[in-house]
Order: sequence, then C-alpha cells, then structure tokens
Amino acid sequence: MTITSAPSGLRRAARRLLTAAVAGMLLATAGVAVTDRPARAAGYTGPHPGNFTGLGFDTCAAPSGAQMTAWLQSPYRAIGIYIGGVNRGCAQANLTKEWVANQQAKGWRFFPLYVGLQAPCSTYQRRIDPAQAAAQGRAAADDAVTKARGLGLPVQSTIILDMERYPAGDAACSTAVLKFSSAWTARLHDHGYLSGLYTNTRSAGLQDHVGAYAQPGHIRPDVVDFANWDGVQTTSDPTIPANYWVPKRRMKQYQGDHHETWGGVRLNIDSNYLDLEVPMTRYRSATVTPTRPSSRAAGFGPFRTTRSTR
Repeated sequence: MTITSAPSGLRRAARRLLTAAVAGMLLATAGVAVTDRPARAAGYTGPHPGNFTGLGFDTCAAPSGAQMTAWLQSPYRAIGIYIGGVNRGCAQANLTKEWVANQQAKGWRFFPLYVGLQAPCSTYQRRIDPAQAAAQGRAAADDAVTKARGLGLPVQSTIILDMERYPAGDAACSTAVLKFSSAWTARLHDHGYLSGLYTNTRSAGLQDHVGAYAQPGHIRPDVVDFANWDGVQTTSDPTIPANYWVPKRRMKQYQGDHHETWGGVRLNIDSNYLDLEVPMTRYRSATVTPTRPSSRAAGFGPFRTTRSTR
C-alpha cells in the first residue's frame, strides 16, 4: 500500500474553492491512519450508506469493477459516487445500475453525491437564482431521485447535496442557499429519501446551516458531511454544536485530494470518516409530480411520518 498527496484541484477543480496555499498546508499536515486490512464484507442490500461507522473515500469518477475489487484490501468500505447535478465534474463511464449491484454484492456502501447549482455569490457559472431558489431546490431533488432510482439505490438512502465553498457576509446569497437546501430536503423526503449536505468548515455554507438549524420553516438536512482536512478521523468539530446532527448524523472529509494504492491499484481520492444510522422515522415514498409545490419546503407543516417496523 502507498499513499501520496497531490495538489488540490487537479482532479476536481470545479469542486474545490480552497486557495492553493490553504490546501497545500492542510494536505502537508494531514495524515491517513493506516489500519489492519479489514475482512471482506458480506453483500449488502439495504439503503445507502445505511448504518455505517468507518472509513470511506470519494473519487471524481467511479472506479472500474476490477479496481473496486482490488481496493477490498484497503481499510475503506464506503465510496462516494457522483450521481448527477449540473456542476458534476467528471463523466461516469462505470457508474451504472449493474456496477452498483456488483459493488454492493462485494460489501461496498455508497454515499451518493449530487453537485447541483451553487451559491449565487460563488464563482461557479451555474448558480442558484435567488428568485427561484425553492423551485430549483425541488427540481434538483426530483432529478437526484430519478438518478438514484436509475442506479438501484433504494428509498431511505441519503443523497448528499454538494454545496461548495462560498463567502460569508452576503445575506441574500445565504438566504437563497437555505431556501434551495430546505426545498431539496423536503422534496427528497416526499420521495422517501434522506437528505445530506456537503460543505466546508471554512464556508459560509456550514455557518448558514448551523444558524438555521432550529429556525422555524427551515427543513434541515438529515446528515451533515463536512470537510476539514486536518487528518483526524472524527465527526466532532468546534464549528458544529455538539447537539446538532446527533446521534450518528455526521460524516467528515478529513483529507482532500491525494493518491493511495491498494491491491496494486492507485487512485486519487478524498478520505472520509462516517458515523451514520438510518433514522427510525420513515418519510413517505411516493411518485411525486415534479411540478407540484411542496408546502413543507415553505414551512407550512410537519412531515407525515410512520415508524419503522424493523
């Protein structure tokens, strides 16, 4: 096994807005804990990532089946897959329903990522329209669910909205992001899926969602996936109150772009630590008309839920 670091942005320049200086400093100091090779996991058929505590990695394009088999020698057992979004950076030649079925049969878990419209005050070309933020959030969720179903990812899987770094201090921008995110979460719940949010501890995205956590009318994501490239495998962080997104509603990207080699296969990855459980509350699963407004996204009422019988 070998691990080498690579400069930030070579693989996913469109996804990383950290400055080269900050990224270089973090990658220079971040270490990856090497653990004993885990036993090969049994096949898995539940929601993704489901109940899972351990290491995962994400890479821009889904690896081949042979590469995934080689990486069973790694300490990782979950992989982030980029299922869609207008700002997704890589083509996905391997990412098919058959590939998903084959990899979960080997024991792999997935954390699906969707790189949709970005903050109005970001530098991305495809950005949220503040006047249409809620409608765009619903549309993104509808598209993400279509993509997830096409890959065979069942209800109660968590689909993570990748909201890249944007600056603090722009109230209109923050409001648009929160409207988009709230509508995204509500719409995923309409479809029976769970919502995640990827953001950076240095981004206003995390500050905004922490500030809105208990705000009336805001539908917060079920899972927070935060980036802090300090090399520490934990889900605790001083930027997130200890009573938010608990228990087991967090994952951390603890190291950014770097190379690792397992089973003779070298990949450029980010490393993540997940500590997640599927909540007992089930959101309804239904065929939702894409153009139907979601009153819950506007904060007009609580979700209808049923209790799991499992």
